[in-house]
Amino acid sequence: MSKKSIHFIINPISGTGKQLEIEKKISKYIDSSQFEPKTHYTKYRGHAIEIARDLVAKNAHLIIAVGGDGTVNEIAQTMVNSSSVLGIIPTGSGNGLARHLKIPQNVSRALELLNTQKSKEIDSCTANNEFFMNVSGVGYDAHIAHCFAKEPKRGLQTYLKLILSKWWSYSFESYQITSNGLVVFDGQAAQISFANTAQFGNNVVISPNSVIDDGEIELCIVKPFRFYEVPFLLVALAARRLHRSNKMELIKCSSAIITCSNTKVHLDGEPREFEQTIDLKVLPKSIRIISA
Repeated sequence: MSKKSIHFIINPISGTGKQLEIEKKISKYIDSSQFEPKTHYTKYRGHAIEIARDLVAKNAHLIIAVGGDGTVNEIAQTMVNSSSVLGIIPTGSGNGLARHLKIPQNVSRALELLNTQKSKEIDSCTANNEFFMNVSGVGYDAHIAHCFAKEPKRGLQTYLKLILSKWWSYSFESYQITSNGLVVFDGQAAQISFANTAQFGNNVVISPNSVIDDGEIELCIVKPFRFYEVPFLLVALAARRLHRSNKMELIKCSSAIITCSNTKVHLDGEPREFEQTIDLKVLPKSIRIISA
């Protein structure tokens, strides 16, 4: 029986350094009777897209992202509605999609999961035709994502520091959301998260009821708040009950148009600049992925 191809696209500078000595671990934990592993290292932002696009064109069986949510995003966007199967070895600082799918954070265990070839079809999404899979958004979290991208030190501690320090210079914006031809929200918001999964990463859960294969996303609208309310909101977020607060409104939809004056967004944590209209769409069960 011929072996199946399994290609590892490795981001050598992803957040935590867990990708170090990855080739030794691949040799140790990947079942050589099933697979013929090959490794590819990214050299610059966007390189993973180029590598993955070429592999998909060649009908590669398994394409594995070794990195964080940004690396996963680059690879997965080339695999929409393809025959190739996505896998994740989470080595980033947040790993939101991997955590949602219960993919082990330990590299050795994540490699062993690939041997099972257990997969499922999941939704992906677009914002103004740009791809995302996990949680994206506009407003304060996007502002923080833009600041976070400039920080030399990654991790949850840096993120929380920015959340608290940048509040004083931030002004809440007005948003109008239309879905299925109806205006479903019109007013100010601190931020609006587009949740295809439950969490940003690091087990910071914004939308506990999100289902990744239901053909819909949750728009998590955080209403304006005062600084003294920040600790209470962070506690509610940590306890996975912010969605029950009167400071959040949830809208479930398969598509939506958001109109605002804010041009800063983030897609899977990566900063972007858009025009004043954000066109959101869900691509139902468009990617097959190895999951627990």
